[in-house]
Amino acid sequence: MFFINKYYLLRLFKEQYGFTINDYIIRLRITKSKQLLRFSDMTVEQIAYECGINSPNYFARMFKKIEEISPAEYRKLWRTGKKV
Repeated sequence: MFFINKYYLLRLFKEQYGFTINDYIIRLRITKSKQLLRFSDMTVEQIAYECGINSPNYFARMFKKIEEISPAEYRKLWRTGKKV
């Protein structure tokens, strides 16, 4: 439609922001999940689905990769009042 090659656009995005579009989307989903972990009683599985990740295991792996703790540990630390 705009006569821009998909791969060219992906390369420009990475050059501009230092990470891929996929990494950006995953980071947005993890940010949303952190809000839900803090302020809702939804299960980790429900949060994964709510954030657009259809596999709770994949969600947990991505969360741990970015935050360096599991979603359950994050929730527990947040609720006990310790700094995350």
